[in-house]
Amino acid sequence: MDVRITIETTFDNGEKRTHQLDGISRPYRVTCPDGIGLRLEDGKRVVEQIQRAILCDQVEEIIRESRVCPDCASVRAIHDYRTRDLDTLFGRVRVKAARLRRCSCDARSAAMPGGPISPLAYFFPDRATPELQRLHAELGSRHSFREAARLMKSFLPCHPPHHTTVRDRLGRVAAGLEKSRRASGDPAEALPKGGLTVFLDGAHIRCRPEYQ
Repeated sequence: MDVRITIETTFDNGEKRTHQLDGISRPYRVTCPDGIGLRLEDGKRVVEQIQRAILCDQVEEIIRESRVCPDCASVRAIHDYRTRDLDTLFGRVRVKAARLRRCSCDARSAAMPGGPISPLAYFFPDRATPELQRLHAELGSRHSFREAARLMKSFLPCHPPHHTTVRDRLGRVAAGLEKSRRASGDPAEALPKGGLTVFLDGAHIRCRPEYQ
C-alpha cells in the first residue's frame, strides 16, 4: 500500500494552503516485520517535513502581520530579506525572513533613523526554539554532554547537536535560574528542595604509547 500525507494550513485571514509531503510505501509482497507500521526513520522524516511546512507558514504570517504599525496602523515597508537557519526540536529550517523599516511614528526612529526591525528576533532570539533549548538543558544535566547529543540525534530529526552546544545551553539555563533566584530575594529560594545536585561531564581518554 501507499500512504499520502497532506497538510492544510488555514491562516487567520481565511487563506488556505496545502502542502503535499513525501509518502510512505509498504508493498505487501515485500513487507517484512521491520516494515510494519511507521518506522523511526519514517517518523523522523515525516515530522521534519511537517515542522518545515508549519514553521515556514508561521514565519510568513508573522512578517505579514508585523508590517502593520501597532501605533498608527500604517503599513511598514520591507527593508530587505535575510536567510535564517532556525533550530527546532524537529529539524533545522531555513527561512527567508524580511526586515522592516521603522515607521515615522516610532519614538525610537530618532535614535535609530531607518534602522530595520526583525520580527523574528522576538520569537527566535537565539535562533532556536525554547523547547529545544530546554531539552538540551534537561538531557545535559542527566547525561554527559556527548551522550545527550547522541540521544537527540538518535530519536529526533533535529540538526545533530554538538556536545559544546548542549553544554553552553545548559549553562545559559542555569545562569537564568540563578539570576531569577537572586532577583526574587527570597531566602527560601537559596537552594532547591532536596539540596543542590552537581553533574560532571565525562570523557574517554585514549591511551597513547608515548604517554603511558
